[in-house]
Amino acid sequence: MVWSPSILFRPHSGVLVVLGTSALGGAAYRFVTAPDDSETSSLNPHTFVPYTLISKQQTSPTSSIFTLRNREGSSNPQALKDVWKQSVWSVQLKQPQLQIARAYTPLPPLVGGSEDEHGEAQELRFLVRREEGGEVSTYIHRLPEQSTVELRGPNVECELPHDVKKVLFLAGGTGIAPAMQVAHALNNRPGARMHILWANRQRGDCAGGQSDSLQTPLPGRSWGWGSVLGLGKSGLSQDTAKHVEKQGIIVKELEALKHQSQTHKRLSVEYFVDEEKSFIQPANIARHLKVSTQKDGAPPKGSRLILVSGPDGFIEHWAGRKIWVAGREVQGPLGGVLSQMDLRGWQVYKL
Repeated sequence: MVWSPSILFRPHSGVLVVLGTSALGGAAYRFVTAPDDSETSSLNPHTFVPYTLISKQQTSPTSSIFTLRNREGSSNPQALKDVWKQSVWSVQLKQPQLQIARAYTPLPPLVGGSEDEHGEAQELRFLVRREEGGEVSTYIHRLPEQSTVELRGPNVECELPHDVKKVLFLAGGTGIAPAMQVAHALNNRPGARMHILWANRQRGDCAGGQSDSLQTPLPGRSWGWGSVLGLGKSGLSQDTAKHVEKQGIIVKELEALKHQSQTHKRLSVEYFVDEEKSFIQPANIARHLKVSTQKDGAPPKGSRLILVSGPDGFIEHWAGRKIWVAGREVQGPLGGVLSQMDLRGWQVYKL
């Protein structure tokens, strides 16, 4: 099935938005009440709030993590604390010269990182790839530390069902950020398990990443990011020794999330790299779709989700396009490779 009413979905806000003039103004058209004065200094969905860029960490030749802190030192609003626990969410980042904004998904707080008295991280961190022709990504990559960056949000894109038990996440490139949000949220869900299939163009994007599954992709036609973009043929790299290398920043954070859930082995990750001719295939997904029945023959209790996030081509290839209806981007029918698979008992959501 494509989606269920048990999943609350929101209009996707990842497209460019012309501030103040567009009918597709991201979160703007979803909030019609005026902001309270108390909201103007803390992150809120009505107004852009100034944050300070306190650090930039390069994670690959094309991507970096940007850490931002509220310039006024305001505490996180309750709405932000709630979405960390139950949602996939984003905030809009403004490019002031062109008066446009783009939505980015914050990375979860560092495991064991600094937190306030309420256990919430005070900074927001974003994994941003510098895209050719990308006005907002180019803008933030050029900013020096201590620059002011304006943010607005949070914009909830998908609320996790209260009874979620299994999540299979297909991530392409920086689509790993919402996957990490889900992993962070599921740490508070007893019995919930998650498996991530993460595809990248280059090993540098996921340096040192070792797949938890020892099963290798089956030979035959590949269905991964590389096959969509025409970057290679199916098959595995013969030089597996180069996988043993220094772990990149995102891989380290994934390992920390896995360690956090280690007691119940609730999180696992598989890595696929185009330049090593390793691609996600339907067989990799099918392994996780088998659902055992209960003793009475009924399906197991709890929601099971397949989430897909990444470049538009990646999402379209696996799950079909999202569509615009009355000025809002909605899920649309299930398409792509997943529509050809047996998904009984699973719900699909395109991020």
